[in-house]
Amino acid sequence: MKECMVCGNEIEASAWQCSFCGSHQQPLRKSRKGAQERVRTVNVKTGLPPVEEALLRLEAALNSARQEGVRVVRVIHGWGSGGSEGKLREACRAYLNRKKAEGRIRMLFRGEEYGRENGLVKELLGRCGELRKDERTDSGNPGITIVVL
Repeated sequence: MKECMVCGNEIEASAWQCSFCGSHQQPLRKSRKGAQERVRTVNVKTGLPPVEEALLRLEAALNSARQEGVRVVRVIHGWGSGGSEGKLREACRAYLNRKKAEGRIRMLFRGEEYGRENGLVKELLGRCGELRKDERTDSGNPGITIVVL
């Protein structure tokens, strides 16, 4: 079994499409060193939960990703167009900044500063090829935060 890269539900390891949300799934690939090179997408705003519940989802998703050797997590938290999403974005980013200060997260890229003009982002895109397929939609997107564990 594996987790859907978008909704996080458990699906068959060989599945190319999530039976829950219908999203396309990438096969698990091995890097040259034998470790899995993966990017996980976590949508904490699904169902517009209260901030506290969304932060619990985020914490669980980061812990799960870390345990499974996932190196990069794309957090979808929205940017504020739906009223409560602005609070959710600020709370998620504050939480992630605390985790970075504690040394639990290596790097953070806010969506609005995420793009090839940022040298660190360009380096990350070079190291983690899976990020390139969503580069157009991620670049400059204030509704996401990219987390490097």
